Amino acid sequence: MAEADAFPAALAGTVAQLLPVLGSNHAHPPFAVRQDGQALLIPTRTYYDSEQLLACARLPGDAGVIALCLGARHHDGYVREACVKRLLLQERAWTVPFVVHLCGEYVLEIIEVIGAALPAWNTQALARYLRDNPAYVDTLERRTISYWSCYYRRRHPVWEDYPGRRTMAALRALQQLTPR
Repeated sequence: MAEADAFPAALAGTVAQLLPVLGSNHAHPPFAVRQDGQALLIPTRTYYDSEQLLACARLPGDAGVIALCLGARHHDGYVREACVKRLLLQERAWTVPFVVHLCGEYVLEIIEVIGAALPAWNTQALARYLRDNPAYVDTLERRTISYWSCYYRRRHPVWEDYPGRRTMAALRALQQLTPR
């Protein structure tokens, strides 16, 4: 299954065991990123049964976290929000692409949750990921501007006050951190 390419090779066994339990999925084409030297293909959207997905997200260990990652790409924004809130409690570096991608999407409530968590969440892994994917981060920023202009400009007429802009500014600051 294509979702296997969304995770580091070290998780291949766990992913292979989890995907049949999740059931069928009609994922949109993935987006390509690099993490810790590995090329990953993260699904743009997933269409798992939400109850089954959330049940799998309660599994212990990596299997539950993998389900949360796939849930963060779910077509239902409420499922994405529930999953990302739980992902932000994880410190696994391989969860970073699933959280960061949500910063360039249109659900402002999710962006606000992520923005509030960024100062304390997985700083070194985030910084590495953002430095390894500069063109991708540029794309997220352009999307943020587009969504603000199209959907949120009336509610947030000043660009600097828009939560998506503040979240992208926090990501840009992390991108500039010097590696340890």
